[in-house]
Amino acid sequence: MKRISSNKDVNKLVHRLRREGWVYQSGKKHGKAELPGIGKVIIPKSPSDRKALLNLARDIRHLEQQRCWTNA
Repeated sequence: MKRISSNKDVNKLVHRLRREGWVYQSGKKHGKAELPGIGKVIIPKSPSDRKALLNLARDIRHLEQQRCWTNA
């Protein structure tokens, strides 16, 4: 399993997203996870905010809801 972030929970979340069809692109300071045709989420490589995981999960949830609305 490739290390994406210094936070183990962010790593687990991104690996789950990749299994579900999201596309991950690495960058210098941040990565990007894209839900094809819907949008992108920025993935911090070294999150310093204690709520970074919660904010990331919220952003992912919003994009997944958009996918549900576009497929309906």
